[in-house]
Amino acid sequence: MRAKGEGLVGRWKTMKILLINCPVRLNAKPNCIPYGLATIASVLRKHGFHVDVYDINGFRHGRDEVVKQLEKRSWDVVGVSGLITTYAYQKWLIGVLKSMAPQKIVVSGGGLATSNGSLLLQNTAVDYTVAGEGEDAMLELCQALGQGGNVPEIAGVVGRDNSSQNSAKSSHRIENLDDVPFPAWDLIPMDVYLENPIWGDVANNSSGFRDDVTVKRSMNIISSRGCPYSCNYCYHLFGRSNYRFRSVQNVVDEIEALLNGYGVDFIGFVDDNMMASERRLVEFCDIVENRRLPVTWGCHGRVTSAKPEILDRMAEVGCVWIGYGIESGSQKILDAMNKKATVEQAKKAITNTRAAGIYPNTTFIFGYPGETLETIQETVNFKREMGVECGSFFATPYPGTPLYQQIRHRIDDEEAFIECLGDATEFSINLTEFPDEAMFRLKMAMDRNEDVM
Repeated sequence: MRAKGEGLVGRWKTMKILLINCPVRLNAKPNCIPYGLATIASVLRKHGFHVDVYDINGFRHGRDEVVKQLEKRSWDVVGVSGLITTYAYQKWLIGVLKSMAPQKIVVSGGGLATSNGSLLLQNTAVDYTVAGEGEDAMLELCQALGQGGNVPEIAGVVGRDNSSQNSAKSSHRIENLDDVPFPAWDLIPMDVYLENPIWGDVANNSSGFRDDVTVKRSMNIISSRGCPYSCNYCYHLFGRSNYRFRSVQNVVDEIEALLNGYGVDFIGFVDDNMMASERRLVEFCDIVENRRLPVTWGCHGRVTSAKPEILDRMAEVGCVWIGYGIESGSQKILDAMNKKATVEQAKKAITNTRAAGIYPNTTFIFGYPGETLETIQETVNFKREMGVECGSFFATPYPGTPLYQQIRHRIDDEEAFIECLGDATEFSINLTEFPDEAMFRLKMAMDRNEDVM
């Protein structure tokens, strides 16, 4: 491996910034662009930096190929982004980057750096971590590095030399999300993502799709940040109950840009909860109708927002899919999760969504603390009554969630636990009172809608 370049230049506008997207969910094809990384790239480029993106997840390169690709590139600062599940990969990757270019700056941002930045600083050679929203923080950090001297305090940025010890609580908060430019689509392998449907059986991440809807070129958009709810198992990159949204005009402009530039025919809104504001949702539907956009779309919502009149309006302007986190058919478990929703509301949401002609995708979580034979049977009964056939996720305590704090005393080696974390389709820890063998058997029965009592 060889070192890159001659060190940081004096003028930050000539700096080379390399942004890397780590691989995730390898059991499914890459179908969602690294949206946050791509908006950071747009911000940096807007301010004069030379920006390159290496989307490892999009290309699905193996480690040997990753090394070869990095040897073809040069950089002054490299930003690595990934979820908490990429910790083991980032340990390896940061080691490779520092081995290639010991004097160059390595920054880590995204879900891992936000929830466990200290773990990275303690166990890797990373120079800085960025917590929370990365656009402004990464821009300020790169500008400061380019100007030389000590890096001043920057909200959300923590440095190895302790010169900017800020916590995630003091991270940047962008009040007007319309100020964030559209993603730098030209820097990522768009054809890969466009050809892999975001949702449906073929995506290996949801329970189905409408049979009469054909999706040829799909793309994801994030129209809001945060969520006004606080389910105990859910990790919030932008803070809990910290909800902001882009203007409808701005969102529709992005849809038009994707239609004109990439020929998309389906938009997947991957917000935590696009249906949180009824007024905004209706406004969105009105503008889509007025502009006569030839596109179908889907989003995530809560069962408490599934009103018939809203669903009918969404269907009129192309909505064909809504993802609901049902999670359990037991009110006891829903209350333990702090869902702030009832089993009856979940049933009405599925019924109302189907009546509107929209496919209601449902997810369930198995093995939450307090799970019993009775609660499992209640979920089986719910699925049967509603005609739902799908698997379930393992209850997984991700760092930064109330669930993790609840069971933290059961984890002897936090780094080892995080290093083995995958997505919730993979088993990480048994949070029930059942022996492991019985737990796996019961999960299989629930997934198949088989009686357990």
